[in-house]
Amino acid sequence: MQGILQSTMSTKRLILEGSEKTKQTSIFLLIAGFGLLILLTLSYLGTGTSWTCELDSSDPKHAYVCKQLRKDASCMSLTGPINTEIILNINNEVKASALIICPWENGISELRVCFILGALLTVILGISSLSKEDKKLSEVHINAAYFFSLLLAIAACFDLYAIEDSIVNNFSLCTMTEDFIDKSGVSGERMECSHGVYRFTVYTGFICSLLLIIAALQVRNWRSSLNMTVE
Repeated sequence: MQGILQSTMSTKRLILEGSEKTKQTSIFLLIAGFGLLILLTLSYLGTGTSWTCELDSSDPKHAYVCKQLRKDASCMSLTGPINTEIILNINNEVKASALIICPWENGISELRVCFILGALLTVILGISSLSKEDKKLSEVHINAAYFFSLLLAIAACFDLYAIEDSIVNNFSLCTMTEDFIDKSGVSGERMECSHGVYRFTVYTGFICSLLLIIAALQVRNWRSSLNMTVE
C-alpha cells in the first residue's frame, strides 16, 4: 500500500513538474494502473457465491421447495460463472424465487489476480523509472509490461472460454428444458441466466492488456527522448 501511495505522489509530481514527454508518459501509466484496479475489483466481485430462496407464502407445507431447489440447482450442479434467477409455480398456490450466483471455476480468479498484481507492479516500476530518470529501470518495466500484457490477454481468453462453457453446460437449466424439481404440480415459470459481469471482466482484461502495451511503448519513447537529451 505504501508503494502505491508513493507511486501516486510521484505520478502527481511528474504530471505537474515534468517535461511534456514525461507528463504524457505518466498519464498513460496512470490510465493503465486505473484500468488494472478496475479489473482487480471485478475479479474480486466474481469470486462471490450466493444462494437465496424466498416463498411468497409462509405456509410450512411448501418449505420442501427451497430445500429441493438447493439440492438440484446449486453451484454444485451449475457450471460457473453464472448469475441465475429461478421462479417456480407450486400448484398455482405459491411461488418460489431463487437467486443463485456461482463464481469462476477454482483457480481462474486466483491466477488472474496474480497477473493483475504483477501488472500493477510493472506500472509502479514505470513511474519510478520516470521519477528517477533511470533507463535500466525503464527497460525492466518495458519487458515486464510486455510479459504481463500477454498473460492478461491469455487469462481473458480462458475467461471467455469459461463463460462459453458455462452457457453450454447450463443450457438445459437455463432454458427450462428439463425438470429440476421432482414434484407434481411444480412448474418452472421463469429462468434467467446472466453472464454480464463476467463478460465485462473479460473485456476489461483485454483492454488492460492493450493499455499495458501502450504504456510500455510510451515509456520506450520517453527513454529514447532521454537518450537524445543526454547526447
